[in-house]
Amino acid sequence: MPRPSSTLRLGDRCPDFQLRDAITGATRDLGTLLQDRRALLLVFHRGMWCPNCRGQLGELEEAWPACERQGIAVAVVLAQRCRKIAEAVARRRTGYSFPILCDRERDVIKRYGVWHPIGLSSFNTAHPACFLIEAGSRCVRYSFVGSTQFARAPMAAILDAAGDRA
Repeated sequence: MPRPSSTLRLGDRCPDFQLRDAITGATRDLGTLLQDRRALLLVFHRGMWCPNCRGQLGELEEAWPACERQGIAVAVVLAQRCRKIAEAVARRRTGYSFPILCDRERDVIKRYGVWHPIGLSSFNTAHPACFLIEAGSRCVRYSFVGSTQFARAPMAAILDAAGDRA
């Protein structure tokens, strides 16, 4: 069962951000990710330690060509250190076609209303969530915030929401 973001609703303008890509080291911001695209699918995960999150990374990789055809960029945000993310990706011996961004301080996770405080600061993480953000207006076209670690938005619903409107 999804729950709402604590800060963003459909039609709201998304907050800008700057995060480091855990694999390339490049700094990415909302404007750069939306550049020359119709929309951005911004996905929040708990961390590379989460098997459900790693599973969705594989699903996102499979869906990436369909997103590309629709002009949708994909980026993932994790509440982990970049080094830990890069090490986990290297251990898996797989690459991803989209950036994996590290939000160690959880600033973006909090601004997007998907922060999940579960005790010690180092354990606080994100609810599994995604936002489809329109390029021109930078507004939320679709959002899904999971109420459990198992809840994820179906890719078919995301791509359907993109339609011709994004």
